[in-house]
Amino acid sequence: MSESASGLLASGERVAAYSADAVRAAEKPLLEEGLPLMRWAATALADIVAQQLAARPGRVLVLVGAGDNGGDALYAAADLCGVAERVDVVLVRDRVHRAALDAAVAAGARVRSASEVRGELAEYVLVLDGILGIGRLADRRLRGGARALVECVLGLEKQPLVVAVDLPSGLDPDDGTADAAVLAADVTVTFGALKSGLVRGRGPELSGRVHLVDLGLGPYLQLAHPAVTASVEVVRVTAPQRR
Repeated sequence: MSESASGLLASGERVAAYSADAVRAAEKPLLEEGLPLMRWAATALADIVAQQLAARPGRVLVLVGAGDNGGDALYAAADLCGVAERVDVVLVRDRVHRAALDAAVAAGARVRSASEVRGELAEYVLVLDGILGIGRLADRRLRGGARALVECVLGLEKQPLVVAVDLPSGLDPDDGTADAAVLAADVTVTFGALKSGLVRGRGPELSGRVHLVDLGLGPYLQLAHPAVTASVEVVRVTAPQRR
């Protein structure tokens, strides 16, 4: 393995990938201990995005959903306000992680409507996709305003860099199925464990370079059977607070 800017690059190694249920079960005891997994994940995410911005500085657009995935994106947005030229946040659902939103706004992020940013999409150098994570959903397809905004980004002549939070929104975390309205990521920052949907179906096509952030789930993942093992390239990262 060779060194990368943010961790160890495992090339061709067979890596265990887990179902969303297995990852949630592994997270549960740590959350019950009160460990701030979301903040750890968000700090690592912001560090990786900052590396992208160092090579390509400019404005960042953060697409935020209702669940913990949106919380990860918002806390990362707060950290990125000191790095990016500007950080704009679009809430694609009425429900939001309030503490994370307050942190982002306090740091200088601007909350804007989808209609406001639609005409300015070409001005963003990077889109942080925090719409959907591994929450239980019968249908993973993007809908409504989230789908319309993603389709607008897909229609740009010059695509921004896309960093997916945990996995590209609209990609099934277990089987890797997805429809057309998914932002193909240049980088996916996944937390705790590799999700099986990242290596199955359309996962490899949509996920780009995968960074796997260690949140300390290892002992609990040993209690679960991997959904699949695959020979994939993964950048292994330890959350800054755990180093």
